[in-house]
Amino acid sequence: MAPVSVPQLRLAAETDPAGRRGGAFRRPDRGRAHGLGGRLEVTNDGEVERVRSRIRLIGIGLSGLMLWNGVCDYLYGYDPELSGLDYFTPAVSSTILTANGRPHRSILLAQTAGWLYPLYAFTYYPWWIGVRRAGFWLGRFPILLLVYAVLMIGGIQHAGWAFLTVLEQARAAVGSRDPTFFALANRYTLEHFAMGDVTAVLALSLGAVLLAAGIASGRTSLPRWFVLASPLGALATTLIVGTLLPAPYAGWVLAPFGTWFLLLPNIAGAVWLWRHLEGAVGA
Repeated sequence: MAPVSVPQLRLAAETDPAGRRGGAFRRPDRGRAHGLGGRLEVTNDGEVERVRSRIRLIGIGLSGLMLWNGVCDYLYGYDPELSGLDYFTPAVSSTILTANGRPHRSILLAQTAGWLYPLYAFTYYPWWIGVRRAGFWLGRFPILLLVYAVLMIGGIQHAGWAFLTVLEQARAAVGSRDPTFFALANRYTLEHFAMGDVTAVLALSLGAVLLAAGIASGRTSLPRWFVLASPLGALATTLIVGTLLPAPYAGWVLAPFGTWFLLLPNIAGAVWLWRHLEGAVGA
């Protein structure tokens, strides 16, 4: 009997009698989801259901957390005396800097939504599935920009918004005997806030526009009309509707505009992908 080498034994273990790789030692295919190169390749119904469960969790769980974000936005920026147009005039600066006279503990409470923004970033998981086949620049790149923006907004903008009110809160409590110092300190606070927020604003704007362009191109799994449900569509709708409303209703729309930007696309993306997942993952 001819000697058998170790490589030959290994090959025999990996090959069945018909010459196919795997043979008796081959593990059964349990289904896999691959994400290499921006592709999601789901190989069986079980994995589809697991992806659908994640999307359902995002749609329900994150929407609930985003409602708390709306409450915190209200504490920061609602003013019953401002109309929609007033929110785009210098009149809104007094509301922002004083939080409309709300007590210090309310502003501390408003900061808590900033803790949740790392979780909010998962809202773009269904959107990634829906737009991935548009390629890098109109699919994955805008999603990465939006995730970056959300992570930055949580700390710099939402939690940091409270710092804009510090000087006015202090003046209301103990007064200000040096108006020059007060005005300069207020100006520096605003400038530091704007500098910290600049990359988030740029990423948010560019990501929203590119994502909408990708959907409108027809190269994604989403219908073209879904531009209206995208972050850009949600932001545009919020601003238009809010601007047309009188006081005191305008503030209910415009004060939590950052919440609508997250909440509406989160619900729309989760519902659409949950119902059309097979077509999206098979693209």
